[in-house]
Amino acid sequence: MKQYFFLICISITYFQSCNTEKQIREKASDGIIHLEDTIYSTIPDLPRLCDAMELEKRYIEIEGTKLYVEIEGKGTPVVLINGGPGGTHHYFHPWFSKLKKKHTIIYYDQRGTGLSGFNPGAGYTFKQATKDLDALRKALGFSKWIVFGYSYGGGLAQYYTLRYPENTLGLILNSAHPVFKSDYFKSEQQKFISQKEKDQFDVVTQKAIQDRKNGKLSMAAFLYNMAANGDWKRQNYYKPTKEEMIRSALYEWVNDRGFNSIMSKNLSQYNFKGAFNNCPIPTLIFEGKHDLTWGPDKAKIFKANHPNASFVFFEQSGHQIFKDEPKKFINEVLKFTKKLKPISQESIKTWKNNMMNNIEPEN
Repeated sequence: MKQYFFLICISITYFQSCNTEKQIREKASDGIIHLEDTIYSTIPDLPRLCDAMELEKRYIEIEGTKLYVEIEGKGTPVVLINGGPGGTHHYFHPWFSKLKKKHTIIYYDQRGTGLSGFNPGAGYTFKQATKDLDALRKALGFSKWIVFGYSYGGGLAQYYTLRYPENTLGLILNSAHPVFKSDYFKSEQQKFISQKEKDQFDVVTQKAIQDRKNGKLSMAAFLYNMAANGDWKRQNYYKPTKEEMIRSALYEWVNDRGFNSIMSKNLSQYNFKGAFNNCPIPTLIFEGKHDLTWGPDKAKIFKANHPNASFVFFEQSGHQIFKDEPKKFINEVLKFTKKLKPISQESIKTWKNNMMNNIEPEN
């Protein structure tokens, strides 16, 4: 009965959102506390957004595994690198489709995540992830492309640009992992979460531990229960709909066993402090005022590490800027890509030679 009522609520929410031209969206900063009256052991199996989109979908063999790829639009290619480590391409839908008239958009799942093969090859590493990415570029027949990196994917995008600047037309970083340490980086992801919601997280977690032993609660159901009880406030500024929470739980955190911890440990060995001081690759940085991931000082510190970059600050955004302020986001991307010009190969070669010996970890 509860599940039936749950499905009705989702349907009502969906049709209301379709029929209301301008929604007043709840913000994390509003301080509204909503706790579900039950813990859902299952959630509806909603289809992927990309199932209904006109996309080219295929698998490409890359060094012993198959990477899942979607291609949309025409024009200068833009490859999208998702966050995590362990997220998937799905949360870029449907926001980036607005670029398809000017750009070929490449969505893909990294090795060990999403719909790609869970084959670590020589081992899941930061370096292998960039090697896979450039092999994907070659397989798709692009001589150069624009690299877009979100969150952890922003760290990967920076590393790709350092290793393969000759193949990079431009670099766009959205709420990017800085890949260097600072005493001023302090996570505030609990800032808008109340004590009542934190207490509920404990209840959900204990229920998950108990039910997973009995095979009753999937990871997707756990993620949905957490989000529905306020965990959405960690990385969203505007509250997602129930439908969005369900799809996020089902499709946006899928990865191989141990993937996140392995990649996080490997990433921690790198330090890009000062690496972009003389970077010749045109770079655009997006930061949101309400992004709590690295705290309020992150934007200016990160900007200083990319002194030649253009910088856009979003007043009404959290971590997912492309979702919080989509119109402004798309306009700024198009303004940037329209101005891109050929880069001196000599300046690229000089920068790469100077930097590569300084960024690779000793071990």
